[in-house]
Order: sequence, then C-alpha cells, then structure tokens
Amino acid sequence: MSGLALWLKAQGDAVTGSDMTPSSRTERLLKAGIPVFFGHDPRLVAGSDYVVYNSDVHEDNPERRAAAAAGIDLRHRSEVLAEVLSRYRTVSVSGTHGKTTTTTMIGTVLVSGGWDPTVLVGGEVPQFGGNLRLGAGAWAVAEADESDGTFLRYSPEIAVATNIEPEHLDHFQNRFDGLVGAFRQYLSRVPRDGLAVVGVDNPVLAQMAKELPAPVRTYGLVREADLRAERIRTDPQGTIFQVWESGTLRGTCRMPVPGRHNVANALAAVAAARHLGMGWSEALAGLEGFQNANRRFQIIHAGPIRVVDDYAHHPSEIAATVAAARQVTGGRVMAVFQPQRYSRTRALWNEFARAFGGCDYLYLTEIYSPPGDPPIAGIGGEALAAAVRAETGGPVQFVADMFDAVDPLLVMARPGDTILTMGAGNVFRVAEALARRL
Repeated sequence: MSGLALWLKAQGDAVTGSDMTPSSRTERLLKAGIPVFFGHDPRLVAGSDYVVYNSDVHEDNPERRAAAAAGIDLRHRSEVLAEVLSRYRTVSVSGTHGKTTTTTMIGTVLVSGGWDPTVLVGGEVPQFGGNLRLGAGAWAVAEADESDGTFLRYSPEIAVATNIEPEHLDHFQNRFDGLVGAFRQYLSRVPRDGLAVVGVDNPVLAQMAKELPAPVRTYGLVREADLRAERIRTDPQGTIFQVWESGTLRGTCRMPVPGRHNVANALAAVAAARHLGMGWSEALAGLEGFQNANRRFQIIHAGPIRVVDDYAHHPSEIAATVAAARQVTGGRVMAVFQPQRYSRTRALWNEFARAFGGCDYLYLTEIYSPPGDPPIAGIGGEALAAAVRAETGGPVQFVADMFDAVDPLLVMARPGDTILTMGAGNVFRVAEALARRL
C-alpha cells in the first residue's frame, strides 16, 4: 500500500492515507508529503476520487462504509497495482515463499545492468530506499500476491513462480487444488513472446511446467531444471555456486547471503534477466551486490554472538532459515519464534512441530494474530511448544511474553552462536532488544 501511495504521489496525484499505528513506512510517507492519519475515521475519505483498500480492510471498516455510502469509487490494492503495471513491461513474482527476495534480486540485477527498472516489493529494501524504486526504464518488477487470488489481475511478460504449498487456502474454499489452478492460470497468461519462469524444486510446479501452454524456463537445484546450481559452498561472507544451463557451465556466482533457497531464488533472477537479453556475466555480477529486504535473514547484531531476524512464518520458511543459520554458524543456533494466525497454526500444526529440528534451543511465544483471525480452542503457543518438544526432543520453552526470552538467551549465548528471531509479527523487537543488550 505505501509503495503504491508513493508511486501515485510521484505521478502528481494528491494522496492521503490512514493506518492503525505509526511505522517506518508511515514515517517515509509523511516525509514524502503524504498526510497519514492514525485510526480509521469516515471523515477521512470525504472528497476522494477513489479509495484504495487491501485484503485486511474488511467491508465493515468505517472508511470503506463511508466511501460506499457516498458513491466514491472503491478499489482493491491489486486493481490499482494492475493499472500501474499496465504502463510498463512487467516481471511479476509469485509463490508461497520467496516472493520478496526474488523480486528484490531481479530488481537488483536489472539496476546493476543499467535497465533502471521500477520495483514494487513487499519488504523494506535498503538500496531501494524502501518498498518502491521509481525508475525511468520500460520495465517494472513487482510481487504478485497469490494469497487472495489477485495475481490474476496482472498481465506480465515474464511471470515467475517460486513454489506452491498449502497456505492461505481460505480464499480457495480450503482446497489446495484451487490454489494450484490459480497458479496455472497465472502462468498461462504469459504471451507467446514472454516467459514463465518456474521453480521445479517444488514437485507441484515441476508437473505444471510440463503442461503449460506458455513458453517455460525451469530453474532449481534438481538435475531436471533448465537452469540449475551446482557445487554450492557457504562461508561467512555468503554463498558461492556454479550456474549450469542444459549441461553447459555458464559461470560462477557469489552472493552475500546464505541458504540453498536463496540460490534457487537467484536462479530465477538470472532466468528473467537472460530473457530480457542480459549477458551471463552481467546477470551473475549483478547478484554480487545483492542486499536482501529487511527481515530476510537480516543481521541485527554482527558481534561474536550474532543476532539474525527473519520474516519466516511458514514451516518451510522456518526450516530453510534455520538451515541457512546452521551453514554460517560455528556454534549453536538458538531461536525465538512467534507464530502468526490461529488458522495457519491449526492448519499446519504437524508441519510446525517438525520445522525446528535444526535448532539447539527454541523459545516459542504466544500466537500473534491480526483482526479477523479469532482464537481457536486448543490452538495456542504453549500447546505448540509441547508439540515441537515431543517431535524434536530438543529444549523448547514457551514464553507468554516474548521479551522473557531475552535474559535467558543472553545467559546461555557464547561467542560463535547465532540467535534467530522468526515470525511475521513484531518478534523483531526481541532481536532489537538482544542487540542493545549485547
């Protein structure tokens, strides 16, 4: 939403907005000359030509109700984004995991190559100055959100799909095949001279890639991928790997981030850049300067005891983040995890129980849930901690207040250890507290 507001302001529109609480994003909007009000008030929409809302703003919101009563045009965020993207040649990125990182990688490579793209990303990216990079080039790179089906509004020339797993199924009548069908539509919308870039480490996408009517380029760590990585090595400075195309070595890449999942994301970026006409060496060199978005394996404290914060909130993301920490840690990996949404926790209960096997010690907090996701009997942080403990056999402790984990972690931590904070809520505050104390 804030990226769209900044883009509209840059086009000369008069933009205002409201949010529940101040944040780094609302601060950036205020500095850009966009008035932001805190709390939702029906008077705020008076005189608007149209009112934009996202999927978290329901029909009973007072501003939505006031706009509807006044006959003001109401538009979902994705409708406005589709209008924005229609002015560019577009690369869109969707998938259950990796959207923000892959979008940032593609944007970084295109910037490095002099393409001057516009980039709309779901996270705060330091080198872009936030979640919008406003370029003068012909191309735009944007995340395409599958969670509410709105990625079907866009018409990209290059459509990237990183993976498909059961998540956000409420929009698809709790049917995984409904989500899979939506992805098939998303990738099939690519024009004849475009490209579907498909991550075939995911078995669902591997099968789908064989059936798509659109031109397809596959990528991944599996041998069947058109574009794949081999000889992956990780050191404290990041990851080094070879890039192979259909049996031919195309070059070696070094990225300043760990994790095999990030190697796969990088391959997607290379595939998109190559389709645009970028050379191999140019595309690979662009990844050397990659800086991930905030809360994507973000190093909060880089001392002898390292503190890393990550947005990981799905079991697959948690396992990948823990594995990445293990790759670059000489000592132990200790974690604080804040579950998000009662509905997600219930739906993926067994997967969550198995996701923390790589942790030497885990603190698990109470569930953080936004409005519209009510508590569910028997689903809570303490019960989930017991399930993880039973599955992994490791030391797992529940803390009702997440800050209660700070002192015990500081007592236990030794030089060489990594402390991870993970979750989609406000658990990053624990990382900040640990950094201050260290």
